[in-house]
Amino acid sequence: MINSLRIAPLALACLLPTVAQAGPATAAPPGRSPPAAHCLDARDVRQVEQAGPEAIAVRGGNGVAYRIDFSGAGCPGINEASQVRLEAPAGWACGRPSESLVVDGRSCGISAVSVIDDRDFAETARASSRQFASTLPGVEVTGKAAGRGGESSPRHTFQGSADFCFATRHVRSWNEDPQGVVVETNPRRNGGNRYYRVELGGSCSILAGAQSVDFQSGFQNGLICGNPGDRIVMVGAMAGDLRSDTPRFARPGCEVLAVYPKD
Repeated sequence: MINSLRIAPLALACLLPTVAQAGPATAAPPGRSPPAAHCLDARDVRQVEQAGPEAIAVRGGNGVAYRIDFSGAGCPGINEASQVRLEAPAGWACGRPSESLVVDGRSCGISAVSVIDDRDFAETARASSRQFASTLPGVEVTGKAAGRGGESSPRHTFQGSADFCFATRHVRSWNEDPQGVVVETNPRRNGGNRYYRVELGGSCSILAGAQSVDFQSGFQNGLICGNPGDRIVMVGAMAGDLRSDTPRFARPGCEVLAVYPKD
């Protein structure tokens, strides 16, 4: 039997709405076991993101992130689609020839399914959201998307998602480790994520002995996502001879390259 899942936008309880998110799915029956470790439960998909036509990133109901690769010329236009169905025998997508993603009535063959980490998922989600953004943040773009009961509902441009951003006002603490910086946030305000990994552009000398730092949003929207201009900057006594009223953009700092939840 072919099992289908209809994918529709879902407003997450996080920073701001994002695009191409899977709607509430029927809970997977208890006791279901995948035929292989890399297989995705097609009955329990929560979020879909597309950065390019060759593949999509999917978040399953189990919290695991997956990459689905398409055969042939790929499968463009998923972000703009009104109806998307994942079709797979027995409800498991594993990369077999019998599996497909049906996008507004056209079928896209699936060539592979693989598990990815949160960093890769965050990178795809950020690129997916940027497809709807202009160079200025906060500009809304509307389009047709299936809502509850199949009605049309608005879509919004990139303004941030808890998958790849945190809000500066919700930062509780931070610490440095060999991979960069780990930030603790208010999980109730950041999609349930308490910790975020922040990757920096090279070594960051301002962190040596630092007691406090500040985060500067390149888009000036209070979100740190790895966007151009996102930085971690000196504050207080760390700034040495800088005046106390020196604006953050003029303070020594380090570039933020990527942000993603940390388990």
